[in-house]
Amino acid sequence: MCVPSEKSPTCSQIIPILMKLETHFRQSDEDTVFTSSIKGKVWGSLQNRYQDENLHKFLKEATLMDPRFKGNLDEGEAADIWDRLEKAAVANATAAVDQPPIEDPQADRVMDDAEMKKPEEYPRKVQKSALEKLFEDEDRQLKEDAASHTAGRVPSITEQVQKELAIYKRLQRIPPGQDPVAWWWSKRDTLPNLSALSNTYLCVPTPSERVFSCAGHAISQKRCRILPKKANMVI
Repeated sequence: MCVPSEKSPTCSQIIPILMKLETHFRQSDEDTVFTSSIKGKVWGSLQNRYQDENLHKFLKEATLMDPRFKGNLDEGEAADIWDRLEKAAVANATAAVDQPPIEDPQADRVMDDAEMKKPEEYPRKVQKSALEKLFEDEDRQLKEDAASHTAGRVPSITEQVQKELAIYKRLQRIPPGQDPVAWWWSKRDTLPNLSALSNTYLCVPTPSERVFSCAGHAISQKRCRILPKKANMVI
């Protein structure tokens, strides 16, 4: 489900669209019997499409990973989803770190005669000036202090992900017309772990164009009396 005119629909749109449609199809006392019946059937049909528990979890996680809709869910419900996203980001980053290094294709290359005869170049030793020699002890102490200051404890992957999530939650939502995939690409340096995780959720296109195309062929002007059950089977 998505807006058919959307250029790059993603699964992250489904939950926000359902929330919007729920308000439109909510039955009221002012509705006629026919209108109330139509609303109930349409909304019931939409709800039945996303009853699978794993699919429902995935769609809600995708909603929070979309910077356009990350604030659409209730805080109580979102807390559990943020925890799942944290675990997913940690697992994704850990898997990337554990990948074997890429072998250098030049490592096993046999050197030819010209390369073997080439004289080996040694780096030239820079001579210290008299002033540098005089303050050599002070200079060494400065380098040691700088090294001890910068050599702090490297945060773990979990701590990195938690920090990125805290930053992402504080960022403002982007307009619905912007591309969330391009937004995450622009954040690949500041939020590297979440940016990599976003590909799992935002690069899953919804089959809207295919469904609309199939529906146009199946339910034509000459077949306008086809039953909904058969239409679903065809589409």
